[in-house]
Amino acid sequence: MNSIMTDDPQKFLEVALEAVKLAEPIFLKSFGNASGVEVKAGEVASFVTETDKEIEQLLTEKIFSAFPNHGIVGEEGASKQGTGYTWYLDPIDGTTNYIHGLHHCAISVALWDEKGPLVGIVCDPVNKKTYTAIRGGGAFANGRPLRVSRTAFLKDAVGSLGWKQKDASERNALCERIEKSAYRFRLLSASALDICFVASGSLDFFAGTNINIWDFAAALLILTEAGGVATEKNGSPLTPESKTFVGASRHIHAELLSVLK
Repeated sequence: MNSIMTDDPQKFLEVALEAVKLAEPIFLKSFGNASGVEVKAGEVASFVTETDKEIEQLLTEKIFSAFPNHGIVGEEGASKQGTGYTWYLDPIDGTTNYIHGLHHCAISVALWDEKGPLVGIVCDPVNKKTYTAIRGGGAFANGRPLRVSRTAFLKDAVGSLGWKQKDASERNALCERIEKSAYRFRLLSASALDICFVASGSLDFFAGTNINIWDFAAALLILTEAGGVATEKNGSPLTPESKTFVGASRHIHAELLSVLK
């Protein structure tokens, strides 16, 4: 890719999609058969594989080649200062699922500016589904428009939860409150895809604690463009520093926040 001077979100999306498409065969090659599996330093049961590193390097190189003035932040250490725009990369969201051959893992790529998320891509190579969004342009899965569910009450809602491994206090509080108030919850363990499931209406909500920006940077935009709402657990707007995420349709988001506070 040659350097591209533009402020066109559509061009940003096209370049990022091109990079993600190049990463897909790398992702699929080692799905369920990952090599070089390591536990990250300072993390509890948080894995990284050679494929995580290979995909992040590919995405970083392609994006930097096209947009050398943009910043880049990757889960596996990619870091570059930029002006005006920052890309957030998660080469494999749901690495543990990926290692074990569980069909719930994805590549997540997002571009943020001073207003928040501008472009979002969550690609599920195993199930051949790619979620995309541009701010103000709607959300799509394989080109088909997405819309959140119409579930009106939390008591009828099915959602997904997430927390950091071995964080018993957060886990117990989250599960207890949701179990008392919602119809059902699931533990799928790939935040970006979980949030996209809310965007598509397959789930009614997602609530996560100890989350990182690369876990939700792309899916946040996909959810909001599909008509959903997302905030921190205390109701504050989400930022790159946020560590909690509560996303749902507008019908139940406020009720969900009141339960979790």
